[in-house]
Amino acid sequence: MRPFSVSFAALILGLPLFAQENFDLSPALHINAAYGTSSADHPEDFAPGGHDPKRDNAVMLQSLEPSLSLRWGDHVEGFVTGSAFTDDHDDLDWEWEEFFLKLTNLPSGMELRGGRFLNRVGLHNPTHLHGWSTVDAPLPHALFLGEDGLATNGGELNFYLDTRQVTVLSFSIGQRPAHSHDHGHGHGHDDDHDDDHHDDHDDEHDDHGHEGFGALEEFRVADDMFTVGLRRDHRFDDFKSLQFALFGGLGDNEEGGDAWFAGAGVEYAWRENGLEPGGRALRWRTEAIRFRGEHGHHDDDHDDHYDDDHHDDDHHDDDHHDDHDDDHHEDDEGAVSTWGLTTQLVYEAHPHAHPFARIDYIASTDELNLPDWTRYTAGVTIPLQDDPRLYVRLQGNADERGSHSEQSLWLQLGFSWGGSEVR
Repeated sequence: MRPFSVSFAALILGLPLFAQENFDLSPALHINAAYGTSSADHPEDFAPGGHDPKRDNAVMLQSLEPSLSLRWGDHVEGFVTGSAFTDDHDDLDWEWEEFFLKLTNLPSGMELRGGRFLNRVGLHNPTHLHGWSTVDAPLPHALFLGEDGLATNGGELNFYLDTRQVTVLSFSIGQRPAHSHDHGHGHGHDDDHDDDHHDDHDDEHDDHGHEGFGALEEFRVADDMFTVGLRRDHRFDDFKSLQFALFGGLGDNEEGGDAWFAGAGVEYAWRENGLEPGGRALRWRTEAIRFRGEHGHHDDDHDDHYDDDHHDDDHHDDDHHDDHDDDHHEDDEGAVSTWGLTTQLVYEAHPHAHPFARIDYIASTDELNLPDWTRYTAGVTIPLQDDPRLYVRLQGNADERGSHSEQSLWLQLGFSWGGSEVR
């Protein structure tokens, strides 16, 4: 039985031990839709996030998320949410994003969570689309952690440490959920391909998810996954605070090799009215992620080596072929490694105007012949009402990736109704 099945069953069996009359179910509904335009022939090549807008001059339902939060006494909490969205072909699709139960307020500050959950790795990953300050996902998170972020079917143990400032240490084990749908990601073509292959790429455009930056997917942590995260909140006073995060994870990837990631983040927050509602506010968040995935050993690779070796036997005096085979062997035995950074500033300057700016950077990946990628983002969120929350967001992106560039402009409509969710 897989780890998440054991954890989920343990939580269900433990419910009667903590059952009390104080029982509450809180529904919520969040909707995000986007419309925009892009200078790229294939906008999806510059949209690695699962819910990033990626259709030129077309309306996209990014996510319709109904959810339900459970609170039962002092020790039992739960959460379930799904997401309906439209893909590149304007077809409606659906997936379960999270469903978990928690045992809280356990001895020694422990908390146990089991089911499917967004991992507590960093500051951005544990949040859903409706909690973002931008239309799309940061590049490092979408490319290194997963198109929909890093989620786990498994179990998680949190320790709320006995410190003056809030400090949480999290451990999780499990598997990455299998996606039965295709968000339609291209993730970008290999920018250094010859122009002679351009027509071939166009013909195969609908099936190039593992080309270009999409090839990173095969090297991400997927199976037998273990993650750890440390988050600490440091409040200077009622007006200023800092939040720190250290995190990492390791496991097996789709290539059959080992993979890991590690990162750090910090967020500064200032509120004009302190803990009271209203007033101006500012948030500045920065996160960096290092990523590495190794090649595995597949039967197909073995057959390729056999064919190459057989070919070399017939041409053993050809030094060029010998050198080529040596290089090919080293590539198969090597690893893919790179890193990325995202920094974002949001200024709630007015009740109806929250401008923001973001810079994302992905370093070049020599092993896959991928250039570096820089994205400049600027926009403004216009809150229209608070309860239920209704807002309009206008965002522009300027991407520079190798010798290719893209400019895009997106208009997003957001709606949120319901109380606080169990996290």
